[in-house]
Amino acid sequence: MTHTVTDPQTETATRPWNAITHSCGAWWTGLGRAHCPACHRTFSTDGAANKHRTGKHGIDRHCADPTEVGLVPVQKPYGVLWQHPAPEDGRDTRRPA
Repeated sequence: MTHTVTDPQTETATRPWNAITHSCGAWWTGLGRAHCPACHRTFSTDGAANKHRTGKHGIDRHCADPTEVGLVPVQKPYGVLWQHPAPEDGRDTRRPA
Protein backbone atom coordinates (compact mmCIF):
# COMPACT_ATOMS: atom_id res chain seq x y z
CA MET A 1 0.00 0.00 0.00
CA THR A 2 1.50 3.35 -1.01
CA HIS A 3 0.63 6.64 0.65
CA THR A 4 1.39 10.11 -0.62
CA VAL A 5 3.31 12.14 1.92
CA THR A 6 3.48 15.88 1.46
CA ASP A 7 7.01 17.29 1.68
CA PRO A 8 6.91 19.68 4.65
CA GLN A 9 9.58 21.88 3.07
CA THR A 10 7.30 22.79 0.15
CA GLU A 11 4.35 23.59 2.40
CA THR A 12 5.88 26.53 4.29
CA ALA A 13 3.94 29.17 2.35
CA THR A 14 0.60 27.62 3.39
CA ARG A 15 1.30 27.15 7.11
CA PRO A 16 -1.35 28.70 9.33
CA TRP A 17 -0.35 30.99 12.18
CA ASN A 18 -1.07 28.27 14.76
CA ALA A 19 1.03 25.53 13.15
CA ILE A 20 3.27 23.47 15.39
CA THR A 21 6.66 22.79 13.80
CA HIS A 22 9.15 20.01 14.50
CA SER A 23 12.90 20.36 13.95
CA CYS A 24 12.64 17.91 11.02
CA GLY A 25 10.54 20.50 9.13
CA ALA A 26 7.20 18.74 9.59
CA TRP A 27 4.26 20.79 10.82
CA TRP A 28 0.72 20.16 11.95
CA THR A 29 -2.18 21.82 13.74
CA GLY A 30 -4.05 20.65 16.82
CA LEU A 31 -2.73 20.30 20.34
CA GLY A 32 -3.75 16.63 20.55
CA ARG A 33 -1.43 15.53 17.76
CA ALA A 34 1.69 13.41 18.31
CA HIS A 35 4.80 13.44 16.11
CA CYS A 36 7.28 10.56 16.21
CA PRO A 37 10.86 11.88 16.42
CA ALA A 38 12.19 8.57 15.08
CA CYS A 39 10.16 8.07 11.87
CA HIS A 40 8.73 11.62 11.57
CA ARG A 41 5.14 10.52 11.08
CA THR A 42 2.32 12.55 12.63
CA PHE A 43 -0.48 10.84 14.58
CA SER A 44 -3.92 12.01 15.65
CA THR A 45 -3.35 11.09 19.32
CA ASP A 46 -0.72 9.80 21.72
CA GLY A 47 -2.55 6.47 21.67
CA ALA A 48 -2.15 6.15 17.91
CA ALA A 49 1.53 7.09 18.14
CA ASN A 50 2.14 4.56 20.92
CA LYS A 51 0.41 1.86 18.89
CA HIS A 52 3.04 2.16 16.13
CA ARG A 53 5.96 1.67 18.57
CA THR A 54 6.84 -1.95 19.22
CA GLY A 55 9.48 -3.81 21.20
CA LYS A 56 10.85 -3.31 24.69
CA HIS A 57 12.09 0.08 25.87
CA GLY A 58 15.89 0.28 25.79
CA ILE A 59 16.24 -3.08 24.04
CA ASP A 60 14.61 -3.31 20.63
CA ARG A 61 12.05 -0.47 20.53
CA HIS A 62 11.29 0.58 16.95
CA CYS A 63 8.62 2.04 14.69
CA ALA A 64 6.19 -0.30 12.97
CA ASP A 65 4.44 0.49 9.71
CA PRO A 66 1.22 2.23 10.83
CA THR A 67 -0.90 0.14 8.43
CA GLU A 68 0.43 -3.06 10.02
CA VAL A 69 -0.89 -2.02 13.46
CA GLY A 70 -4.34 -1.01 12.19
CA LEU A 71 -3.94 2.75 11.73
CA VAL A 72 -5.32 4.52 8.68
CA PRO A 73 -3.90 7.51 6.77
CA VAL A 74 -5.87 10.73 6.36
CA GLN A 75 -4.52 13.40 4.01
CA LYS A 76 -4.30 16.80 5.69
CA PRO A 77 -2.85 20.12 4.45
CA TYR A 78 0.37 19.29 6.30
CA GLY A 79 0.67 15.75 5.02
CA VAL A 80 -0.53 12.37 6.19
CA LEU A 81 -2.11 12.07 9.65
CA TRP A 82 -2.25 8.52 11.01
CA GLN A 83 -5.28 7.67 13.14
CA HIS A 84 -7.46 4.85 14.42
CA PRO A 85 -10.16 3.88 11.90
CA ALA A 86 -13.71 5.13 12.38
CA PRO A 87 -16.35 2.60 13.42
CA GLU A 88 -17.92 0.88 10.45
CA ASP A 89 -21.47 1.65 11.60
CA GLY A 90 -20.69 5.39 11.75
CA ARG A 91 -21.58 5.81 15.42
CA ASP A 92 -19.86 8.43 17.55
CA THR A 93 -17.71 6.47 20.02
CA ARG A 94 -17.02 9.54 22.17
CA ARG A 95 -20.47 9.38 23.76
CA PRO A 96 -22.24 6.49 25.46
CA ALA A 97 -25.01 4.91 23.42
